Amino acid sequence: MKKIKLTTREELNIYMSPVRQQLLRELSISKDPMTPKALSDKLKISASSVQHHIKKLMSLGLIELDHIALINGIRASFYRRAQVLVQIGLDRSDDLSLQRFALMQDSIAQVYDGFCKQMKKRTSLQGNNDLKSMWKWGDILTGVAHLNEQESDVLMKLIVSFLEQHSRPITGSTPWEYAIIAYKAGDICDG
Repeated sequence: MKKIKLTTREELNIYMSPVRQQLLRELSISKDPMTPKALSDKLKISASSVQHHIKKLMSLGLIELDHIALINGIRASFYRRAQVLVQIGLDRSDDLSLQRFALMQDSIAQVYDGFCKQMKKRTSLQGNNDLKSMWKWGDILTGVAHLNEQESDVLMKLIVSFLEQHSRPITGSTPWEYAIIAYKAGDICDG
């Protein structure tokens, strides 16, 4: 998967916009490419505003034109999320570090909020009687796995490979939103 590294203040500002983050999310969970009109209906903003945000995101390579179709005599452009991995430069120590940190916190919070909303809907529909069946809708797992260097490499490659293979919608699939945090918890001097 192609990687895009955001390094400048302008790139981060384009990416960090809450409206653009919502737009990217809608395109990510949609099974089909979407028009600016469809996106404006979802986001409850004007289609011209959506067009502006699409152009900004296209300048970073995060959105692509999928196709153009004639609908009732009007040319409609359909957009999709580009298949790219966005790196916001968390490994950099510069005057944008606080922005990067805030973006990462917000991204994790958005996934967690979405999880809580979905689980609340599921439990209100199914009740709390069958918590095992809830697992098919999502879960939060925490803990510590003890891995040697080879095992940690295998785990990270497995996660990345699996997610890359499932980054596009296919017939019968449903979108699963995720935030995975995995890191070496031991002392840096421990190897």
